[in-house]
Amino acid sequence: MKADKKAGLAAPWGVAAQTVGEKRVANTLAKQLAAGDPEAFAALYDRLAVRLFNTARTMTDSLPDAEDTVHDVFVELARSRDRLARITDLDAYIFTMLRHAISRRRRRRDVNRRAIDTVGRQRAESGRFTAQPAELADDALTTAVGALPPAQREVLALKIDGGLTFAEIAAVIGTSINTVASRYRYAIEKIRTTVTSPEGVR
Repeated sequence: MKADKKAGLAAPWGVAAQTVGEKRVANTLAKQLAAGDPEAFAALYDRLAVRLFNTARTMTDSLPDAEDTVHDVFVELARSRDRLARITDLDAYIFTMLRHAISRRRRRRDVNRRAIDTVGRQRAESGRFTAQPAELADDALTTAVGALPPAQREVLALKIDGGLTFAEIAAVIGTSINTVASRYRYAIEKIRTTVTSPEGVR
């Protein structure tokens, strides 16, 4: 997620909702994918890959994790394409897949991190390991987004990077539209307060 420094915070937040025509194209594409049309798969990649990647990068704060997660989503789509014939909102369905893929990757990472922490403590106790402090992010907006509560950061990513409507986000994360709108509003307020504060992120 990049800030437009000349326009302030206003520019990135205005993401247009899907038109009726776009929804019809998506639904037609879903049926073509279910039928195994290779050109439809390529069209889907061209249509959503950048949005999925940007969303995943904001949610994971990791370029490699974002790339791997989007790859996982497209692999899963290819393997289970027969389900797509019954999908009424292709974008919401795929962004739900992305959310689940990120959750699975986080769980695996947490398991790996606990194992690494155990090894690290053992080496530190034996004097063979010195932990290095993590570097702080220089970009105020990136740091502010990273400091958001996970639920607000998720909604922000799906709205801005994913380009989903509040209704689609509500379907993706399984909550009400009002809750989605509230999380989005709180996230924007926190970011605006943080990046305009002389003290920045604490």
